[in-house]
This record gives sequence, structure tokens and C-alpha cells, in this order.
Amino acid sequence: MQQDRIAKMYRQMVEDLEKLSGNWMTTFQEEIGRWTQDLLKDAFDPAKMMRVLRGMGVDIGQFSQMFGRMASSGTMPQGFDPYKVLGLDKEASDEEVKQAYRKVMSKVHPDKAGPELTFMATLANAAYEMIKKERGLR
Repeated sequence: MQQDRIAKMYRQMVEDLEKLSGNWMTTFQEEIGRWTQDLLKDAFDPAKMMRVLRGMGVDIGQFSQMFGRMASSGTMPQGFDPYKVLGLDKEASDEEVKQAYRKVMSKVHPDKAGPELTFMATLANAAYEMIKKERGLR
């Protein structure tokens, strides 16, 4: 089951982080990036992702704040694929990117979906901003 596999990955990540010293925050951010990509690789299902995160006891507020800060500074975790977050291929047109962003946000915006999906909205915003910057869009 996907949730069991993800929970196992999370436990392994925590165990590995406990063994680290020194530059643990960078490693943590890289692990979160890989973990997030794994969560998002097959489909963007916000409700399913939130159930998994809650089931692992992840503090969604802190998770969301971390991604928000990283997105603002332009330092998303290695492996973070903004196209996957929006359910797109890199060949998508600018208009397809905009439509995909709007579709995702219509599902996860805190005003519509509630505060528990703030993290998902933060991911979608970060993905859209990264694509716009990469393509030189406003």
C-alpha cells in the first residue's frame, strides 16, 4: 500500500537524520524534497497526500512555512519538479501551465478547501512561480 511505503520512507528519513551532525538542515530539506516528489509522482491528489502527512504526524503548518520560505528564496529542494506538482510535462504551453495552476488552486486554496490544505497551496504556488521564472513570464 502506498501509505505504508511512504510511512516507512518517513521513518527511515527520521532515523537517518538522527544520525547526522553538522549540516543536517540541508540534508533534511533534500530528504523532504525527495519524499515530496515521491508523494506527487503518480498523481496530484491533495486529500490523499494530506491523509498520509497527518497519519505520519507531520505538522502541516511548519511544513508549509518551510516550503514557503524556500520558494520565496528560490531554493527549493533538489529534485522538486514544479511540472509534476501541477500535473504537467515540461513541454506544456504557457497557457496549459496557467490552466493547470488554476485547476490545482481551485482544489487546494485555503479559502475553498480549508486551512489544512495550506501546504498544498504553498506547493502549487512555488511550482507556478518556478515555472514562470524559468520561462520569463510575469
